[in-house]
Amino acid sequence: MNHAGGTAPGPGRPMRQRFLKDMRSLEEVFGFLNRFNSAEGIDAAASYAITLAVEEFFTNMVKYSGGSQNPVLIEVERTGGTVTVRMEENASAPFDVTRPTQTQFDRPPLERKPGGLGVHLAKELLDDVRYEYAGGISRITLTKQLEK
Repeated sequence: MNHAGGTAPGPGRPMRQRFLKDMRSLEEVFGFLNRFNSAEGIDAAASYAITLAVEEFFTNMVKYSGGSQNPVLIEVERTGGTVTVRMEENASAPFDVTRPTQTQFDRPPLERKPGGLGVHLAKELLDDVRYEYAGGISRITLTKQLEK
């Protein structure tokens, strides 16, 4: 449940909203992204890529970054043909969810160790994924170029 409110969608304006760091917040995250994608006229393929990536990184923040009481701020903005998503939270220690994974693509699926595939797929769907940690804030920045 989101208690922090957020900015209203509108063409060319960034939208931002805080979400409780809980898997049950995903439905609200999806609604937030759908409002943005609709307001900005984002096509279905780009909308899918953005939503899948945000879901993957949000899920990793919930599962692995600790500080469960700290909400996750998601800000999304369109600038020309580019959509940028920033996800940030107060974190006691850095947890870089963009680091290379140990996914074993050379092995059959049932023989692989779990983990890493979702982040790999999200990175493949996006044009850029960055992580930074400064002043107790973890920030993931996702960039998607739109089709012309």
